[in-house]
Amino acid sequence: MAQISAGWARQVGCLGITQILGYGTIFYAYPILAGSVAQEFDVPETHAFAVFSIGLLLGGLFASVAGAWLDRFGAPRVMALGSLLVAILSAALGFAPNFLVFGALIITLQALSFIVLYDAAFAALALGVPQGTRKAITRLTLIAGFASTLFWPLTGYLIEILDWRATYMIFAALHLLIALPLHLWLARTNVRQRRATAGETPSPAPPDWPVLHGQTARRAFWALGASFALTGMAIAALGVHLVPSLIALGLGGSAYLVGMLMGPAQVAVRLLDATIWRNLHPMNVALISGTAIVLALVALLAAPLGLGFAIAFAILFGAGQGLASIVRGAVPLALFGAAGIGRRLGHLAALRNVTGAAAPVAFALSASGLGLAATVGLTGLIAALGLVLLVALHLGIRHHILQPSSPPVRNRP
Repeated sequence: MAQISAGWARQVGCLGITQILGYGTIFYAYPILAGSVAQEFDVPETHAFAVFSIGLLLGGLFASVAGAWLDRFGAPRVMALGSLLVAILSAALGFAPNFLVFGALIITLQALSFIVLYDAAFAALALGVPQGTRKAITRLTLIAGFASTLFWPLTGYLIEILDWRATYMIFAALHLLIALPLHLWLARTNVRQRRATAGETPSPAPPDWPVLHGQTARRAFWALGASFALTGMAIAALGVHLVPSLIALGLGGSAYLVGMLMGPAQVAVRLLDATIWRNLHPMNVALISGTAIVLALVALLAAPLGLGFAIAFAILFGAGQGLASIVRGAVPLALFGAAGIGRRLGHLAALRNVTGAAAPVAFALSASGLGLAATVGLTGLIAALGLVLLVALHLGIRHHILQPSSPPVRNRP
């Protein structure tokens, strides 16, 4: 069983805190704040969500450029700059004089979020925890999974006792006083590690799986990107329309209770990955994730037949979504290695974010035109296509590593 680098717990704990702050303030708080913002500026609430989607779209384009920065300057340094920029933008949101300025700031904030969230954190772990990075990624997602649990009620409480402007000022202080120092500490720690080992001849443990190179790696990368983008479309669409879809399918008030099962399912499956599945090749975990998403959509189609199908949907969807956060960092690292990981994660994020930003709008338009059942079925076909690409990639990799010229491996995908 692969070892894990010394000091991994401090790095994971540090990034866990910053990821809770990042996802909590940038993503999970926004739906709660949007209503108050729209009311003050006298605009439809849909406009507030439209600028959010535009920011996600531009964020995908920015990620393809910023990913290379993670490799060139070191992910912790880039994340420190990101924390400073997020703090400045959050403070500026608190003083936004009109919706036009507010929208521009939200778009900029979303566009820059790549350099402070999961992809940047995974690149930081690849640098700071070179052995056992996959284990570190799993543990990080376990910690960061509490972002919604903490920030949904916290944001609601802050709006109730203060207002949305003061809430953004508090968010700015959290990034400036907590996230920024932690990212700077990570950067200094990684510099000290490199200096301490500068004169040594490292003897790394043999990898559990071979790293792909050349044309094989290029083909695998784009197949992986397409698969992640297609599966991500289904996740993004249902993530926004989950409760309304359950209500429209006849669950009524039970829709909210069913939706609450997703959180525990995410945590449970990440615990499985950290324990029972810890030695599985990340490609196998990706297959489990993709299969769970497809089965979840099948169960959602059957939800009108009984509450049990709706519960199965929530559990399967939560499990697939929980694993998707892990495999988006672990699979590229396993297939292509740590060299250039930031650039690769940036390109993958670009594909995923562009399709993910369009998915909720496309789902709503399709549901109004074709009907909800047909739209869920179409979403299931998209997720199934992503799974087919992943299976094809998996079989191609197995064929590649089983060639006689390939080095022996202890854990094949």
